[in-house]
Amino acid sequence: MNYSKKRHKQLVMRSQDLKNQGKNLFIEDPEEGSELSKYNIAVEEQVFWTHREDFFLLMKNFIDNIFDFDEFETAFSLLYRKTTKEVDRFIINLKKIDEFQPNPRSYRFASFIGSIFRQFEEVEDEYCTERDVKDFVKEVYLKSRVFEE
Repeated sequence: MNYSKKRHKQLVMRSQDLKNQGKNLFIEDPEEGSELSKYNIAVEEQVFWTHREDFFLLMKNFIDNIFDFDEFETAFSLLYRKTTKEVDRFIINLKKIDEFQPNPRSYRFASFIGSIFRQFEEVEDEYCTERDVKDFVKEVYLKSRVFEE
């Protein structure tokens, strides 16, 4: 995606204007809604990437048995939710968007983190074990080393 700050801001303003009228950009103009989604994903990737060291530390502590499963789930979930809230505030903040420039290294980082977060539900629903989660976290951790600077 070629990032355009000007276009990103236009789409956010249009979306907010429609929201104030009780309408939704994705319904009113699906093409623009899709375009805004791409910008929002870029923001999400970047915001999660800025917290990568914290996520890496949690993963490493779990892999190295410093945290047990429950401690990891709690700490990871708190960080995940905090970061998600930060994304939600960012995507509607024109001043933040003015300062935003996506980093290509952040591409797909949020999806890696989200895949770990979804594993907690899999354990709760008994689709996998805590050991399976640890193996998965280790795999994601090794794959995501590309994001480290």
